[in-house]
Amino acid sequence: MPVIDDQIALLSSLLTKQTELNNDNLIYAAWAAALNSQSKYLVEYINKHIKLPDEAILEDIEYAISRMGVTNPYFIARQFIDIKEGGSLKSLHFRPLQELNIKNETAYHYACVVVSLMNGGYICLSSHVNSLLELNETEKSIDAAMRLGSVCSSLSKRSFIDDIVNNSH
Repeated sequence: MPVIDDQIALLSSLLTKQTELNNDNLIYAAWAAALNSQSKYLVEYINKHIKLPDEAILEDIEYAISRMGVTNPYFIARQFIDIKEGGSLKSLHFRPLQELNIKNETAYHYACVVVSLMNGGYICLSSHVNSLLELNETEKSIDAAMRLGSVCSSLSKRSFIDDIVNNSH
């Protein structure tokens, strides 16, 4: 059995058999993971199970990916740099979430959880998990999103390895 099979089985189960994430939350989390992974393999795999969302949902997911793409490394770096200036969302000149016209705030936070986990942005991950808990989301559903982000992160690396190995022979 190839090494990748167990990871594909986990992803397949999360996309088709889990009941913790409702449909919208699953769409946001899965597509955020796929697009954030930069893996054509993952995008194609997820597209087989969950069709590409409409432009409005994709815009929400793009906000999650782009904002976490800035905040994750910024707040990670701030843990190791002792300077008094900056260190807040305001210093990044981010518009407040309310101004972004997010269509589904709960699903948006799921996308941010997945992207933050994949990026190693644990301060942001914690913030978005807390937002979900405040929105009365269950720990089981949050865990399902975290498993989805974890397996997609691993599969993106694994598909890269396969591309390199297959193309070098």
